[in-house]
Parts: sequence; structure tokens; C-alpha cells
Amino acid sequence: MQYGTADGETIVRYDNFPDHPDAAPHHKHQSDGTVEDVEFVGLEPLFERFQNEVRDYGEHW
Repeated sequence: MQYGTADGETIVRYDNFPDHPDAAPHHKHQSDGTVEDVEFVGLEPLFERFQNEVRDYGEHW
């Protein structure tokens, strides 16, 4: 799941692609380039977390 700008910049992105060997299988990319491990307890809770973070940036679903 990704939320970003119209020109392709990432604001927040959750993924499970093994692109960072030091990160957990499920992780979050942030706008400052950092990667944070995420505990995956199911798709619905993760989607709710993503929605809440997007709302924090002023977007409304």
C-alpha cells in the first residue's frame, strides 16, 4: 500500500518485498527514506493502520 505525491514521491508505503536485507519481511518506507519493521497480524489491521496514517497527512477516505 502506498501513499505518495503526484510526482511519485513516497510519503508512506507498506510492503513485504525483500528489498532491505536488514528489515523484517513486512516493513514501512517513510518519506525521509527510513524503513521501519512492521508486525503483520493480518491484512485488515494493516490496512486500517495505513488509512489512519494517510488521514494524519490530511487525506480523507
